[in-house]
This record gives sequence, structure tokens and C-alpha cells, in this order.
Amino acid sequence: MDFFMGIILIGIVLISSSMIEKKLDSLGEQNNRVIELLEEIRDKK
Repeated sequence: MDFFMGIILIGIVLISSSMIEKKLDSLGEQNNRVIELLEEIRDKK
């Protein structure tokens, strides 16, 4: 029983870390876009 619980916990950790990694990648892309926009605004002044 403990063996199966261990496998289930490992699966949950792997799935959640994958979801977190995708979310961080998305946030990184958004940050890069915001930086580009701010640089464009700065250059116009």
C-alpha cells in the first residue's frame, strides 16, 4: 500500500512541476513582451 502511495505522490509531483514550468515559460514570454513595449515607449520620447 505504501509503495502505491509513493508512486502516486511521485506522479503528482512530476505533473505539478510540469505545469509550473509551463506557467513560468508563459510568464517569461509576457515579461519579454512588456520589456519590448517599454523600450519602444522610451525610444519614442
